Amino acid sequence: MYIIINGKIDNFLFSLEDYLNRKSKLIRNFEEGVFIWGVSRLYSTEKPGTKILLYLSRDEEREFEGCIVLAGEIRETGELKEKYWPEGEWPYYMILKVSAIPRSIIQSKNPRDWKCVSREELKEKYNIRPLPGIQKISEEIGKEIESKLAAL
Repeated sequence: MYIIINGKIDNFLFSLEDYLNRKSKLIRNFEEGVFIWGVSRLYSTEKPGTKILLYLSRDEEREFEGCIVLAGEIRETGELKEKYWPEGEWPYYMILKVSAIPRSIIQSKNPRDWKCVSREELKEKYNIRPLPGIQKISEEIGKEIESKLAAL
């Protein structure tokens, strides 16, 4: 099963930095190649083995329209003992084994440089309107989006 979850750019950039450089104590508790993502509560769909597509919401200040930036699989979930992300309160974390993240995202912290699966493409090609919370999508569409991310 694939699900789309939402997030904000600042928290993504924080987790991306930790994914690339393994600076935090938290990430060093897990294998290399994992990405930490936070949620306000864990739903029954957010369990090990679930495939995740991470969608970043529109950010007008950065002239960013929103897109899917990462694909991965939940390896583990847990409750945080201290604040991890700079923006908001996210008491629970998911350890995601990254399966696809576009090269442009690894190379630039500026969202305008990123090649990703855009909000417009999700709507037009896949008939998906990113909404707050969790959205389940078909295995077929999830695999197609994951493959596209890997090729970008």
